[in-house]
Amino acid sequence: MNLLLFEPAETAADVIVVRDRRARHIREVLRAVAGARLRAGIVRGPIGAAEVVAIDDDAVALRFTPEAEPPAPLPIDLVLAVPRPKVLRRVVQAAAAIGVRRIDLVNAWRVDKSYFGSARLAEGSLAEDVRLGAEQGATTWLPAIEIHPRLMPFLDAHATARPARHTLCAHARAGAVELERAYAPGTRDDAALAIGPEGGWIERELDSFVARGWSIVSLGAPILRVEAAVVSALAQLALLRRLAGTS
Repeated sequence: MNLLLFEPAETAADVIVVRDRRARHIREVLRAVAGARLRAGIVRGPIGAAEVVAIDDDAVALRFTPEAEPPAPLPIDLVLAVPRPKVLRRVVQAAAAIGVRRIDLVNAWRVDKSYFGSARLAEGSLAEDVRLGAEQGATTWLPAIEIHPRLMPFLDAHATARPARHTLCAHARAGAVELERAYAPGTRDDAALAIGPEGGWIERELDSFVARGWSIVSLGAPILRVEAAVVSALAQLALLRRLAGTS
């Protein structure tokens, strides 16, 4: 936990009292004592410092002082074919840590249909993973996350409901363009990035993406597992954005 997160409602009081896993982390991992100052923030709000007012075996009392504006999310929407449940948790946490704007979980031909019955897709479980990722990445932005059992209706709705300047579908396919050609260094526009399941998108799905204006992009020569592909793609996009004015 690199950032202690408070819900907005918790900060209505002058002193915030926590009794959940945050309190355990403060006691057992940070080994904080009264008077300690911890890095903290409000969900989708400012970052600041939380002073430990009192601490015991049951609860931790803190006083939060905002110090900086909330960090802006990376203006990238992640479209992810639902992976294996144990992989899903790691991927969602990693994407939230990096600070994506939102996450859409979609179906695909190579997605095992049993995944949609997993407890990992429950609203509470996904919310916990998003929060854990934000705490790790030290961001107060918690991306919205939505599940779409059918891919084609999602693609049709996406163009009008959440249009992005760049729509990128990653796939190790002959003819795919390098990511930096579809999203040039220094680009500041928002984007949607689609990552397929283990084994990749099937040709019919790729054709459907292309028909709706998505670019099929390559992340490089290696063929990556889902969790590695997500981190690699998001890191490359973040780097390409930072290259503005450096050439």
